[in-house]
This record gives sequence, C-alpha cells and structure tokens, in this order.
Amino acid sequence: MTQRAPLTQAEKQIIFEKKTAGMSLQQISEGLQCSSETVRKWWRLGRDRRTVQPRGRPKQGPVSTYPQAVSEKAIELKQAHPHWGPKKVRLEMKPVLGMSEKELPSPARLSVLFKQRCPEAVQPRQPRLLPPPDLKVSSVHQRWQMDAKEGIPVGAGRANVQEIRDIFSGLIIASQAFMTPQTDKGWQHLHREDHQQALRRSFSQWGLPPEVQTDNDPEFANLTDPSFPTLFTLWLVGLGVTHIHSRPHRPTDQSQVERNHRTQGDFVWKDQTFDQLEPFQLALDYHRQIYNERYPSQATHCHGYPPLSVFPTARTTGRPYHPDLEWDLFDLKRVDAFLAERVWTRKVAINGTVHLGDHYYILGRIWKSQVVSIRFLSASRSFRFQAKDGSLILDLLALGLEKEHLIGLIPAHIPLPAGFQFSLPLQGV
Repeated sequence: MTQRAPLTQAEKQIIFEKKTAGMSLQQISEGLQCSSETVRKWWRLGRDRRTVQPRGRPKQGPVSTYPQAVSEKAIELKQAHPHWGPKKVRLEMKPVLGMSEKELPSPARLSVLFKQRCPEAVQPRQPRLLPPPDLKVSSVHQRWQMDAKEGIPVGAGRANVQEIRDIFSGLIIASQAFMTPQTDKGWQHLHREDHQQALRRSFSQWGLPPEVQTDNDPEFANLTDPSFPTLFTLWLVGLGVTHIHSRPHRPTDQSQVERNHRTQGDFVWKDQTFDQLEPFQLALDYHRQIYNERYPSQATHCHGYPPLSVFPTARTTGRPYHPDLEWDLFDLKRVDAFLAERVWTRKVAINGTVHLGDHYYILGRIWKSQVVSIRFLSASRSFRFQAKDGSLILDLLALGLEKEHLIGLIPAHIPLPAGFQFSLPLQGV
C-alpha cells in the first residue's frame, strides 16, 4: 500500500462512526486507503475518549502545559491582590475555574510565572542574613529564651507579658507584665526599654546568662538594615551576653518559651480576670515561684520534678548584676570589638548619603550610585568608608553608639544588695 497523507480530523471521525455502525476495521481501512493498524488506533482513541499528545518538545514556560485560561486567571488575581502569595492565588483559582487541586499548577510554578509576567506585583523579600541558631544547650542558664504574650485583658485595657525561660532546666525566669496603650493602629507592642526592664529584673534575681535568644521582632532585628545590629543586641554585647536570633518564621526555635505562654495562661489569666496590673503581676510572680519550686515539670531534664529541686544550683548564674551598677558592668570595648569584626556594603544614594543602622552618613554627591564598603575602627570609634577598589573615601564618627545610647534609662529604685561583687576580671585593678 502506497504512503498516503496523514488522516484528517474528519476521517478520524468517519472511522469512529463506521466502526460504531458495525463495519469491520479491514473494510474501513480499504475505504480510506490506510493500514488497519492506523484505523484500529484511531478507533480505540475515539472509543476511550483519549487524546494524543502533540509531537515535539512542549512549549517553554512555567505553566505552558496548562490551558491558557489558567495562567491568565492567575495573573489577573495576582495583579488585583499584589500581597497574595502563590498559595493564596492557587486557593482562589479553584472555585473560579472549577478545577481540582491536582489540575492547577504548583505554588512554585505560579511563583515563577508571577516573576516573569507581572514582576511589579511581586513583593520584595527581606534578606535573611542571620544563620540558624545553635540549639545545642548543655547546661543550666546557658541560654534564655524570651518572648512576649500580647493582648491579655486587664481591666479596660490590655497587657503584654514578657516571658523568659531557661532552655535546659525549664525554669521560668520571668513573667513581666506591661500595660499597653491603645493607638490609632491598635494596641501598642513592647519597646526596647520594656524588654530591657524585664531583663534587668531577671538579671538582678538570677544573674547574667551567657546567651539570650529572641525572635525577629523589630526591636531585636533591624528590619530596615538587617546586616546591622540593633541597639538591643549591642546592649547585650556590652554586658557580655550573646544575642541569638531564632530563624525567621520558625516559632519552633522558641518552643520552650512558647510553651511557657500556655503554662502561665493556664495558671493565671485564662480562668480569672484582673482589674489592675498590680494584682495581675502578683499572680504571675506567685505561680512562677510555684512552678519553679513545687510544680512537677514536664520539661525534658526535670523528669516530672520541680526545676529547682532537680537543679538546686540554678538559683544563680554565677555572674552577679545590679541595675545601679550597670554603667560599670557595661564594657564598651566589647561593643567595639563586635562591630570591628563586620564589614557592610552599601550603595550611595543620589544625594550622596549612606544609610547605616539608624543613621545617615554624608559622603558627597560625587560618590552617588557607587558601591562602598564600611568598617568600624575601634581606636577612633568611627566608620571607614572605602571605594570599590579599596581606596579610602573618608572616616566619619559613629552616631548613636555611645554608652548612654546603648544603656538607655536605668531604673534606680532597686536597693543595692549587700556584699555585691563584680564579675572578674575587675575593672581598673
């Protein structure tokens, strides 16, 4: 049989109709002048209602294997709601298109599609420059976790409770309540001064720990300039305490203190109400003491016993502290050494300024749009700005990094304990 042209769509339909009417495959092949194998193939495809995939490589693109209506609807939803992520867009596409989840592109494919077709609607991602925390804790008071439980009703207002917990022993270090005023944007969050006050009270009772772990709240992590440490971080550095950040969007890194929220909630505010902050704070302190000394803790290393009965030496870290002596305990040389280890890269703005930390430094319009590197000089307490080739631009005194800026306001109403001794080595000896 001589080779003939490929079957047309009409001929394929004739095969299905004639076979359905009772003709044999051999009779249909003779009438169309093609092989019986070809007739059998198209008859079975029509009978089973299957389609043939087109030959050749598929079209390029993240959703090229899906109907065009899918990609168009995804882009339409993304442009109408720029803050929707690919998962949210995919969720909204299901009822609109009447398609199941398996029939829609994956969030990863949609993410690529949005970057190609509507990049203006894609939200910028903040660089995550901090490494994952080292979760290997092997001793009591090696690391404290701190986190705030917000929005607890107290009278007609709201209170935020700053809770601090020792990772290894499960000790509740602090549950400090703060009344939060209401603003036009809602209830106010805790400020750096509040976090410092809660830690100062904890330091006064237990001593200074080697490490304090927090989440990435704006007071703890510099969101506008992630590579530069916050004043809170530098304050801890000056006291000889290492500040460790949890990984962004990983609340499990703060699992101990997050569990502490439920513990204190069950004990204090879920089954009773408070009209004022003072009785609320007294209840927090009372139940914190009960938990540490009498409650059969389910913390990993407590084995069903109260933390202080398992770790009797945990009543102090061995590094004494008192707020009235913080000025002498705070070592600015630690801060300078911490900053001197780092190098920052910045692009000079069109007005000739560079933003570093919370301050602007003027280099001059001659350097606009240039990329410069910045290092901290401990000897002069200044920042050195260098061009891309390493040549010196100029040195500018560091702003907002003096001792009084980092320490801030210190409450002086706590009496000085008798027999207080500084941590060795003693200063000025």
